[in-house]
Amino acid sequence: MIRNAKKYLLTAAAAAGGLLLCEAAVENTALLNVSQYTADIPNLPRLVQISDLHKRKFGKGQKRLIRKVAALKPEIIVITGDLVSRDVTDFTETQRLLHRLTALAPVIAVPGNHEADLPPAIYERFRQAVRKNGAILLENQTVTVKGVRFAGLSLPSVFFRGGGLLGFSGAADCTCETMHDLLGECKEHTVLLAHNPLFFSAYAEWGAELTLSGHIHGGVVRLPGIGGLLSPARRFMPRYDKGCYRSGDAQMIVSAGLGKPRLFNPPEVCLITGKPT
Repeated sequence: MIRNAKKYLLTAAAAAGGLLLCEAAVENTALLNVSQYTADIPNLPRLVQISDLHKRKFGKGQKRLIRKVAALKPEIIVITGDLVSRDVTDFTETQRLLHRLTALAPVIAVPGNHEADLPPAIYERFRQAVRKNGAILLENQTVTVKGVRFAGLSLPSVFFRGGGLLGFSGAADCTCETMHDLLGECKEHTVLLAHNPLFFSAYAEWGAELTLSGHIHGGVVRLPGIGGLLSPARRFMPRYDKGCYRSGDAQMIVSAGLGKPRLFNPPEVCLITGKPT
């Protein structure tokens, strides 16, 4: 009886493991979802948000990603950081992707922590690759596109990494004062592109009406009723992992992103539209 029970449990565990592997394989090779959100800003142009692509490939020349974005009929495309990984030195594919995206709509991008880790000479090549086809790279700058004011936050690596065993303890904290130092005063109806959502309280205090972020990869593994399990800083149960959050009148939308291994957490692009007037 005991032997049969053990055999049953081992068979069940093997079956469960096989199902998990199949799920992970599908998510990390075939799926590409769309999440739709409504922003509080009236008459906001159709925004398509891409985040955390890293080295992920969606077909030759990223054709599946481009096709998905095109089907959403974007008026503006925003990229909220980690378009590349920190060890990338050849930006040919990045340039080709941006060439295709800028043919669909204006593209506005901000750096993420992986771009912040690039050596200065390599970062300059990344900057030129982004801008070569007319995409806008905001490095603590603002721009108005189709009547919407965008502010792009670019934080150095000290805001993502500190010290300690894993290198994440003691990272600098982004505050409202930091926001004022980097971006000045916040004007009404500003859309903030900020890679790291964990500083949402500072963004809200600064005055951003809508913040678009990524970075957390949806928590890597997502469980029903629990959400994401792990942040890139190796911290469990990150507060802002995926979806729409509010703080007073401020709103933040966090994309689960496209790259990095994941489970029960398909890669996604976000479609963001304004509320009807």
